[in-house]
Amino acid sequence: MLPRDVTEDRPALSGLLVVAPARDEEHEIAGCLSSIGAAAGEIGIPVVVAVVLHRCTDRTAEEVAEVVRNHPGVHWVTVDSDADSLGGARGDGVDAGRAHHVLGGLSPATVWLGSTDADSRVPSTWLTGQRALADRGLDLVLGTVEPRDDGSESARLWHAQHHLAEGHLGIHGANLGVRLSAYDDAGGFADLDDGEDVQLAHAVRDVAGLPWTSTDRTRVITSSRRHGRAGRGFARFLRRLDDAVATFGATEELQDRLRAELLRIAEERGPDKTLCPSEAAGAVDPERRQALTPVARAVASALADEGILVVTQQGVPVDALTTPGPVRVGLPPAEMRS
Repeated sequence: MLPRDVTEDRPALSGLLVVAPARDEEHEIAGCLSSIGAAAGEIGIPVVVAVVLHRCTDRTAEEVAEVVRNHPGVHWVTVDSDADSLGGARGDGVDAGRAHHVLGGLSPATVWLGSTDADSRVPSTWLTGQRALADRGLDLVLGTVEPRDDGSESARLWHAQHHLAEGHLGIHGANLGVRLSAYDDAGGFADLDDGEDVQLAHAVRDVAGLPWTSTDRTRVITSSRRHGRAGRGFARFLRRLDDAVATFGATEELQDRLRAELLRIAEERGPDKTLCPSEAAGAVDPERRQALTPVARAVASALADEGILVVTQQGVPVDALTTPGPVRVGLPPAEMRS
């Protein structure tokens, strides 16, 4: 895998293709497509937006038609898909969009593919930001995604514990950009309901070794609903946080539980050994370990700020909230303790 700051010679982009799959999204699709239309108006080169009606049974198609009428400057393609998976639906959108006459004669190396979801809102700079990175010679751009703040304790927890930054490790189909030539080389989106975005990113950056980056400069806002179209992702994660809050109380009480477990395990292991924040999360609730791990990591960071624990990565003290990748937590060396 090439480092993020290493790029290769690539031709300038001549067109963009955006794919947005929708499955019974009559309440969300208009906001999503309107935000894409606004972003397309800032780009200065042809933009084709492929909206995939993935086995829809509601009024999604009618909502799409209304947005299309209100954004005549965008080249819209509406695709009916019976694909067995979300990845298949995304792939159907790519196939239909690239066949549009404004993109059909272009080299795949000069076309950028942006991927998002029907329950998401992209910023007006979404496409210009990706284009700038593509014109630096990158083949893959991984963006950040955050759920809308719905006022719940779970949303408060998510926003308090996540530090979205450059160099992040997230991969989200709701905010992903890839050069069409790299997409082709990687074999496109896998026929999966979960993980089709991860598979594509892995094929581009790890298998093919093409240049890529991850950025927070194109952040997408997504729904805070608890029942998503895919089995994993934000909806499932927020449901787990809901369960944790219902079981252990408000945000402060849950953080107190995690704090106690971090300190207990660290004391039991002593100053020469460390623990992973997920161990404290699992001690609080094994069934909600994954959802609680980022909260435990943030609590560990607070304990480090107080000088009670030390957060390290490969033995070097780091800030757990801003450092990507796994971290370890332990007691500070004897010379640092009073």
